[in-house]
Amino acid sequence: MGTLGLNTIPSARFDETGTVRVGAGASDPYMHSFIGFQLANPLYVSIRQSAEVSSLTDSAKRLYPGIDFKLKLLDETNTRPAVAIGINSALGHKKTSSEYIALSKRINNFDFTGGVAWGQLGSAGHIKNPLRAVSSHFDSNRNYGSEETNYFNDWFTGEDIGFFAGAEYFTPIKGLSIKGEWGANDYIGERAITGFKAPAPWSVGLNYKPKDWVDISASAIGNDKLMARLSLQKNLKKWIGKPYESSNKIDVLEPRLADKKTIKEQKKPSNVFKVETSDFITKASLELHKDDNTGVSIGRAAHYLSNVSKPTAEVIELNLNNNHLKGPSLKILRKDIEKASLTHTSSPEEIWQKIKLSKQEKSKSDNKKRKDKSVKKVKLNQFDFIYKSKVSLSEDVAGFLGRDALVLETKSRLPFGFVAGVTPRLNLFDNLDRITDLRSNGFGVIRSNESDFASQRVSIDRFFASWLHSFTPSTHVAVTSGYLEEMYSGTGGEVLYRPQQKTYALGAEFWQVRKRSPYTLLSYAAEKENNTTAHLNLWYEVPKTNITSFARVGRYLGGDFGATVGLENKFDNGVKLKGFATVTDEADSNLFGGTSHLYSGVKLSLPIGNIPYVPKTSRIDFEVSPLARDSGQSLDNPMPLYELTEPLSYRQIERSWKNLLD
Repeated sequence: MGTLGLNTIPSARFDETGTVRVGAGASDPYMHSFIGFQLANPLYVSIRQSAEVSSLTDSAKRLYPGIDFKLKLLDETNTRPAVAIGINSALGHKKTSSEYIALSKRINNFDFTGGVAWGQLGSAGHIKNPLRAVSSHFDSNRNYGSEETNYFNDWFTGEDIGFFAGAEYFTPIKGLSIKGEWGANDYIGERAITGFKAPAPWSVGLNYKPKDWVDISASAIGNDKLMARLSLQKNLKKWIGKPYESSNKIDVLEPRLADKKTIKEQKKPSNVFKVETSDFITKASLELHKDDNTGVSIGRAAHYLSNVSKPTAEVIELNLNNNHLKGPSLKILRKDIEKASLTHTSSPEEIWQKIKLSKQEKSKSDNKKRKDKSVKKVKLNQFDFIYKSKVSLSEDVAGFLGRDALVLETKSRLPFGFVAGVTPRLNLFDNLDRITDLRSNGFGVIRSNESDFASQRVSIDRFFASWLHSFTPSTHVAVTSGYLEEMYSGTGGEVLYRPQQKTYALGAEFWQVRKRSPYTLLSYAAEKENNTTAHLNLWYEVPKTNITSFARVGRYLGGDFGATVGLENKFDNGVKLKGFATVTDEADSNLFGGTSHLYSGVKLSLPIGNIPYVPKTSRIDFEVSPLARDSGQSLDNPMPLYELTEPLSYRQIERSWKNLLD
C-alpha cells in the first residue's frame, strides 16, 4: 500500500529523510497507487488511491482514497528492535483503515518484523482489544465493510485485534531479498464481494532492487493469490537543481587596498547597498532573497567590504534586510575574514564564535564617510518563474485529478516601505471538468468552482501592493491590498513576532476578501459579498534541523472554524517539503453520501535555477492535495512574513554559516 514492509504487512523501517516514493501495487481485490514522503526522520506520510478491482483489465468498482502515516517511536539498538506506530487511512475510508504497532530487528542477513494490528490488517481477531481496559470507547464495533469516512475516534477501536510476523532475507545476490510473512488480515469486508475468496494468511515473495531508485516485488499470497508491486524512489537531498545565489564568489585581495582607483574597480555584489566607510569600520546593507543561502551572501558581502575598506578599518558591519524588513546587524572582524580566505588559518566556525548580533542603527549621513550613491536608486526586481502542478489521489469521483500551469511572479521594491507585485498565469491543462457538478456542500462556493478558473487559458493571479515594516529585528508587520491570489481579491494584514535566538514565532493575520469571477477578462471582476478570514499562527523550529512545525487556528475562507497543523523541511540544496492537515466544523460531501471535515496534503518545491535561459529563482511547485474543495481553505498570502524573514533569522544564519567561504 506504499509504506515500507514485507509483502502485505508493514515494518518499523523508514526511508532516509527527504525521500519521495511513488508506486503502485496490486493484489486481488485492490490496486493501490501511492506517493509517499519521508517528511522527517521519524515521520512518513503517504497519499494513496485504492481501487476495488480484481483484474487489471477491469474498470474499478469503487475508489477508496486515503492518507497513511507511520511514526517512529524507538530507534533500533544492539539490544532492542526499532518500534513504529502507523495508521492506514488515517484520513480516508473505513474499509481500508488499519492501525498497527510494528517492531523490526536486524540480525546478520535477516530482518525480522512482528506486530499487532487493529482494523483491516488485524481482522483475524486473535485476541480481544486490550485498549478496552482503558476506555469503553475502544470496544465499539468495527464495520470492516463500511465505505464511510474514517475519523479520529475510529482509530484503535474494535472488539478484536490480530498479530502479524515475518522476515526478510538479504541474499548474496546484490539487490535481491526474499520476504515471508504471516498476516492477520481476514478480508472480512472483502468477502462481501460476490465471488471473492479470502487467501490463506501466509505469503512468500521476492524483492529486487536493480538500482537505488527502483524496487520490484512479487509474491504468492496463500495458494491462489498473487501480489505485484513497483516502487520508484529518490532522495530530495540529491536534487540537481540550484538554489538562489545573489552574486559570484569574491576573493579577498592582499595587501589591503588604499588607492581609490583600485577600490573603484572592485565589483560590488548586486545585493549590497548603502556602503559607508570610515577609519575604523565599514558598513553596508545586505538585501536577501527569501531563497538565499544566508551564509553564502554574508560571506561574499564581507569579502567585498574587506576589499574596499580603508587600511585601518578592522570591523565589517552588515545590516540584513529583505523587502524593507529588517533583520539583525552583524559585525565581523576583518582580520578573521582575511585569515580564512588568504592564509586558511581561520574557519567559519572560529569566526562564528566572535561575531556580534545587535539591532540595526540608522545610518548617519552627516559625517565624512564615503557613501555608495547607488542607494538613491535602489529598486530590486524579483522574477520567479514557477511551474505549478497540483494533483489529487484522494478523490472518490476519479482515480486522478490534476491541473498544471506556468506563472511568473514579479515583485518590485518601492520607496517608503512598499512592494508591488504582479503574477500572470498560463493554464496548461487539467481534467477538473469531471467534478464540476459534484462539488457542493451547502455553505458556499469557496474553491469548488476551481475548474472554471482552470479553464481560462490566461489570467492574472496577483496584482497587489504591500507595505512592510520592522519595528525591531523580531517584530514585523505587513499590509497588503489588491488581487491577492487566483480566486480572491481584497485587503488584509499580518503581524509576526519572531524573536532572535529563539525556536518559536507567533503571528496573526486578518483578511477581508471577495471572490473573483472567472467569467470576466483576467478574472478582474469580484463578487459584492465580503468574506472574512483570520488566524492565529504558531511556528516551532526543531533544534539542530531545518524542520519547522506549524499550527494555525481561526476562521477559514468559507466561514468555517478550525485548525491546521503541519511540518516543513527545507534542505540545504533549496528543496522544500511540507505536509499539512486541516480540520474544521464544516464538511465536504463525497460520492458515497458521506462527509469529511478533513483537508490535507503535501507540497514540494524544487529549484531549477541552473537550467540555461531560465531565471535563477525558477522552481517547480508540486502539490498533492484534494482539488476544488470548500472547507478548510486558506488564503494564499502573497507576502507571508515568516517566509520573508527566514533568511534574516538566527536559525538560518547559524545553519548556513558553514557556507561563509563558498
